[in-house]
Amino acid sequence: MRGIFGAWLLGCVIVTRMLGDDIEDAFDVGIGEWSASAGYGYRENALFSEIAPVDSTFGYVSFEGIAQKEFTQTGGDWTSMALLDNRHYFQGDDLPEETFGLLLTEYGRYLTIDGRLTGGLQYVYFNQAFDATFDVLDVRQIVVQAQEPKVYLEWESFFWQFGYTANAGISRMYFEDPDDDYETLDWELELDYLIGDSWSLIAALNGFARDYTDRPAREISGSRVDSIALGTDQTGVELALESSRPVFGIAGELELVADFEARRDRHFGYYDRDRLKYGIEWSGGGENWNARIDLGYAKSDYNHQRVEDGSLRSSSDWVWSVEFERDLSESWATFLRVDRDESKSNETFFSYEANTVLLGLRFK
Repeated sequence: MRGIFGAWLLGCVIVTRMLGDDIEDAFDVGIGEWSASAGYGYRENALFSEIAPVDSTFGYVSFEGIAQKEFTQTGGDWTSMALLDNRHYFQGDDLPEETFGLLLTEYGRYLTIDGRLTGGLQYVYFNQAFDATFDVLDVRQIVVQAQEPKVYLEWESFFWQFGYTANAGISRMYFEDPDDDYETLDWELELDYLIGDSWSLIAALNGFARDYTDRPAREISGSRVDSIALGTDQTGVELALESSRPVFGIAGELELVADFEARRDRHFGYYDRDRLKYGIEWSGGGENWNARIDLGYAKSDYNHQRVEDGSLRSSSDWVWSVEFERDLSESWATFLRVDRDESKSNETFFSYEANTVLLGLRFK
């Protein structure tokens, strides 16, 4: 997987070949939507610290957009998406901005009457600070800045009430410290089954193989092995139930998810970990308003890493988010968002609680 640039070049060639006759008018104006948001918020424990929490107000700006182009001659379509989310903290001078960005472009085309092939390129960027304090008299933080280019292919088809999807991608994560860089080959097989008119059952098998550039592997005891670069593999199973039936008379979509992941250290087992996740999400609305409720829980158990009292390392995480948006006019809306993150770990310095409230305006 060291030839990430070769993979990117191959991905560009594949997408270009898929375009075929559509390449001549690929840059004609299609249809699209976009929105821009700005707001003011407050976060408790902005750095997710256990012993030295920092609370701060922040300014918020966001942009998201999507553009689509359909090619009637071949039945293909080209979709591009962009997202930029930024929070500027006002507490002190040492809290860096929190930024997340995403660029994605993909081309899809039916190669058979029921089979569709999609090729795409994706780029992710993020910058975020975390607490690294081990003594309240010596407050420290680390800033994680990274970017990840990715190329992927996806095959989608259906038969009767079944739909199935297979995808694979290759990416490389770049950090400020190149020793932490890694390359990932990921894959997923998904089966969808339609139950009646408003329910769908989804089962997926997924996984990845990850190779670090220079991060050393560790023995079971935790001792570094500088001569071996870390490699990990993960396999997961996901079950989801989706419904488009109204809830309390309100039109919307409901999703229930259960997910199990087993990560394995390719060398000595030090990083072996099992994680079980549950989630529920509902989104819906009315004529001039919409809302979203998201709740998630994760339980992580490490197979070999031990904490100070000798027990195996484990943690549990709760995340929930509520957002409400109300239209003020055809182009303007106001929104309120409340988030909570809570993590409990038996390892010192890894437990925290963080709450966020954000109020803003959105132009769309």
